[in-house]
Amino acid sequence: MYVTSLTLNNCAQATQLHRACFYKGWTEKDFQDFLRDPLVFGLKIQKEDTFCGYILWREIDHEAEILTLVIAPPFQRKGLGNHLLKALLTYLKEKKISKLFLEVAEDNKAAQSFYLRNGFTLLGTRPKYYKRPENKFVDALNFVRVIE
Repeated sequence: MYVTSLTLNNCAQATQLHRACFYKGWTEKDFQDFLRDPLVFGLKIQKEDTFCGYILWREIDHEAEILTLVIAPPFQRKGLGNHLLKALLTYLKEKKISKLFLEVAEDNKAAQSFYLRNGFTLLGTRPKYYKRPENKFVDALNFVRVIE
């Protein structure tokens, strides 16, 4: 298992994985636009030649925000998300970034548990942020982790 940069060459794989894991998955163009943005960065995790997941984040001044973290279903709950997050935290610490933010859908209990276990604290909610089937919406939960 190894972690390397997520690049424009990975956009098709990232799109396929994002759409498999989220109700409104991003398009390949979305990933291309993110990765062309000078403030957005990504890491991918692979096992041999298998694309297992990635994390995408934005950096502004001394803060960063996770835009998405996805692990392919067959590789979930095997430590790969922890491995990616640890790599990101190490990178951000070296860049003297002091806070890492993210949002999680209120109905994504697994992600909430993951981030709480990894030192994030709940800041608040953004009402009716994520769209769901049948034109329903769920709140976004805002989390932060101080990087020391």
